[in-house]
Amino acid sequence: MDFTSKVYETIKSSNKKLVTETYLFKMLGVKTNFDIVAIRASLKELIKQDKIVKTAREKYMLSEKSSFQRAKIIGTKQGYAFARLESTSEDIFISEKNLGGAVHGDTVLISIDKNIPKKGYTGKKTGNVEKIISRGITCLVGTFSVNNGVNLVVPDDPRFADSIFIAPDSTLNAKPNTKVYVKILEYPSRTKMALGKVIEVLGVSGEARTSTLSIIRSFNLIEEFPEDVKKEAVEVSKNGITDKERENRKDFTKDLVITIDGEDARDFDDAFSMQKKGDKYYLNVHIADVSHYVKEGGKLDAEAFKRGTSVYFPDYVLPMLPVELSNGICSLNPNEDRLSMSVEMVFDKNANVESYNICKGIIHSKYRMTYTLVTKILEGDKETRTKYKEIVSMLEDSAELAKLLIKKRDNEGQLDFDLPEPQIIVDENYNTVDIIKHPREISHRLIEQFMVVTNEVVARHFDMMKVPFVYRVHENPTPEKITAFAGFVKTLGLNLNKAARPRDFQALLLASKDQTYSQALSKIMLRSMQKARYAPENLGHFGLALKNYCHFTSPIRRYPDLTIHRIISYILENKMTEQKLKNLEEFVQIASEQSSVTERNAEQAERTVDDQKKAEFMANKIGNIYDAVVSGATDAGVYVQLENTVEGMILTEKLPSDRYMYNEKMYALVGRKHSYRIGDKLKVKLDQVDTLSRHIDFSLAE
Repeated sequence: MDFTSKVYETIKSSNKKLVTETYLFKMLGVKTNFDIVAIRASLKELIKQDKIVKTAREKYMLSEKSSFQRAKIIGTKQGYAFARLESTSEDIFISEKNLGGAVHGDTVLISIDKNIPKKGYTGKKTGNVEKIISRGITCLVGTFSVNNGVNLVVPDDPRFADSIFIAPDSTLNAKPNTKVYVKILEYPSRTKMALGKVIEVLGVSGEARTSTLSIIRSFNLIEEFPEDVKKEAVEVSKNGITDKERENRKDFTKDLVITIDGEDARDFDDAFSMQKKGDKYYLNVHIADVSHYVKEGGKLDAEAFKRGTSVYFPDYVLPMLPVELSNGICSLNPNEDRLSMSVEMVFDKNANVESYNICKGIIHSKYRMTYTLVTKILEGDKETRTKYKEIVSMLEDSAELAKLLIKKRDNEGQLDFDLPEPQIIVDENYNTVDIIKHPREISHRLIEQFMVVTNEVVARHFDMMKVPFVYRVHENPTPEKITAFAGFVKTLGLNLNKAARPRDFQALLLASKDQTYSQALSKIMLRSMQKARYAPENLGHFGLALKNYCHFTSPIRRYPDLTIHRIISYILENKMTEQKLKNLEEFVQIASEQSSVTERNAEQAERTVDDQKKAEFMANKIGNIYDAVVSGATDAGVYVQLENTVEGMILTEKLPSDRYMYNEKMYALVGRKHSYRIGDKLKVKLDQVDTLSRHIDFSLAE
C-alpha cells in the first residue's frame, strides 16, 4: 500500500467525521519532518482526486460523508456575498468573515448552518465557504489610480469588492483615470488585498470607445485572433474552388439567387432562390459551406469552438471566424461562385413541405439586396421595382409564401413577441447619436420564415436518421412558472390554464396586442419560460411550436451550425464510420454545452453594451420631459420605458408620499392613495444618468 493510500485508509477507518493533521500525525506515527511533508503531500493528492475534502477550519473528511454543497459565489459591494446552490438555485447568505477567501464568480463548496435561532440577511439561510473549487474571475476591468504612491485598480464590477494592488513594474505605464485590464495574481484574504498586473491599457475612462472595450474585456471577449489561426485562415482562403470540387456538387450557378440582409451587413451566410409553378412553391435555401474551409481539429476549428458565436455591438463586431473567411471566401458575396450547403424544398398551396433534398452545391448570387430595398419593391416603389425588375416577380412570390408560412405557424401556436429591438446609431467617434426602434417589415419576416422552415426540415431529417446532432431546444415552462404567470395575467383580466400550450400563450399575446401593457406582458412571459439552448437530444421548441428545430443557417457566426454542417458532410460523402459516430456522440454533447455558455455570455455582453450606449445617449438630456410606460416594479420603485426603448427607474422616494408595497403577483407598486402597474402611461423627467453603472433615474413630470 502506498503512503497516500495509507493516509486515505486512516481517515476512512477513523470514528471521527472530521480529522486534523495532528490526529493523522499521531495515528501514522510521525517521527521526522519528512513524514510531515509526506502526509501533507498525500492530503493534497487526495483532495485533487476528490476523495477527501478540506474544510475552512483546516480539517479533513471523506467526500462521500460530506454534506457540503456546490455553489457559485455572487458578491456584493458591501463585502458579504450569496452562494447560489447548483442543486436548487437557492441563495445562501455568506458573511464577509465566512467567505474563506472566495470572491464573486468562484465555484465553492459550502456548509449550511443548522440549529441557528434565525435566518441571515434578508431571511436567507446562512453558510460558510469550506473549499474553493475554481476561480471564476482571473482577469477584470477597472480604473487605474495612484494613492499616496500606491498603484491601485478599482474594479468596475462592484461585486468584486476589493481594490487590487499593482506592483510598480506591473502597471504597463498606465496613467491615473485610465481603464485597464488586470490579471489577478493573488486573491484577497483577511490579511492582504488582491495583487494583480496590468495586461492591457484600454483607454481614458469615460470615452465611448473605452467604455465599449471595457465591457468586451469584462466578458472575457477578445478581438484579435492568434497568429497561427490567422495564418490558417489565409491559407484555406487562397485555394478557391477546384474543378474536382465542382464535380461533386450540384450546380445552382445559373439560378436567380439573391441575398437579403441589413445595410451594414458584412458577412452573408444565407441566400435563396424561389419559383412558383402553378400552386406549388419551389424554394432553395443556400447556406455558406463553412465546414469545407474550417476542418475538424484544425486551429480555426479550435478557435471557433472557443468563441462559439460572433458578438454584435452597435459600434463593433467580434467575429467567430477571421475576416478572410467571414467576409471573404465563406461569405456569399454577389457575382462570385461560392460553395454552399443547400436545401431544396417544394411547398403546396398551404405552405406544407411536400418534398425536400439536402445537398452540397455551388451558387452564384446575382443580387445583394437589403431589407429596405425589398420592402420598397413589395410596397410598390416604382423606381426601385424598375431598377430590380429581374427579381420583382420572385420577391412577390416569396412574400406570398412567407405569409402562408406565417399563417401556418400562427395556426400551430408560434409565439411572436414582436418586442421592439433598439437600433443604436453611432458616429465615427463611437458616440451614440440616435436610438430608434429597429423596423420589422415583411422583408425581415420573409427571411425569418425561410430560415425557420429550413432549420425545421434539417432537424426533422436528422432526427429520423437517429445520428448524433445538435438541436436548438426550448423546453416547456415549469409548472411553478406557469402558475406564477397565470396569477399575474389574471390581474389583467386574462386567463391562462395550468396545462398551457404554445397557443394558450399566443392567445394572451393577441389579446394584449393593442394594450399599453403589451410589451411588459411579453417580457414577463419570456421570463416565465425556460431559456432556449443547444442539446444533443431533440426536445422540441416551445416558442416556435415545433417538434423539430436546429440552427443550420448561420455557420459563419454560430458554432452549432458549423457542427451540423460537418455531420451532414460526413453522411453525404459516406464518411460516417462507426468510430466517427462514436466520437460524434461525445462531441455533440460538449459542443451543445459550450455553445450554450458562449451564447449566453455574448447575449449578456450585447445587452450591457446597449445599456451603456443608451446611458451615454441620455447623459446630456437631463431635465427633458418624456412620455413613458411603466414596465415593471420593485420595492425600490417603478421601471419606466421610453418610446425609444430606453429604460430607467423612478425611485419610491420620488413618487407622491404614500405607504407603498410591492405586489409581486401584479408586478405593481401599490399604496393607499396611489398605485403604479405595468402599462400605466406617465410623463417623466430625466433626473440623473450614471454612465459607469448604466443607471438612468427619472421622476414624475406631472
